[in-house]
Amino acid sequence: MNGFLYRLRDAIARFMYGRSGVDQLGIALLVAELVLSFLGGLIPLRAVGAALRLLSLVLTVLLFYRTLSRNVAKRRAENARFLQWWTPVRTGFRDVRARRADKAHKYVKCSCGTWCRVPRGVGKVELMCPRCGAKTIVKT
Repeated sequence: MNGFLYRLRDAIARFMYGRSGVDQLGIALLVAELVLSFLGGLIPLRAVGAALRLLSLVLTVLLFYRTLSRNVAKRRAENARFLQWWTPVRTGFRDVRARRADKAHKYVKCSCGTWCRVPRGVGKVELMCPRCGAKTIVKT
C-alpha cells in the first residue's frame, strides 16, 4: 500500500511538471467558488440560487484551467495583477484589525490620509501630522 502511494505521488508530480499549479489567485478563486456555492444552496429563490451555482461552476472551470495550464508566464502575469489589487486591500484589513486591538492608543486620521497615534487618557492633545504638518486638537 505504501508503494502505491509513492507511485501515485510520482505520477501526479510527472503530470504537473511544467504546469502552473495553484497560486494566490487560484486560492482566491477557490474561496469565491465555495462562498458562491454555499450561498447558492442557501438562497430560496430558484433563479438566484441557480445563477450563483452556475457562476460557481464557471469559477471551478477557470480554477482548473489555470491550475493545469502550461502557459506559466501568462498565469504568473495574471497572478501578479491580482496581487497588485489584493495586497493593498489585505494590508488595509490588517491595519484596521491592529488599530482596533490597540487599546492603549487612539488613532486619528489626518486630512492628508495619514493615521496618527495618540496615547489614550491624556486629555486634549495638540497633534501635528508627521506627513503634512497640519495641527489638530484631539481629545483622547
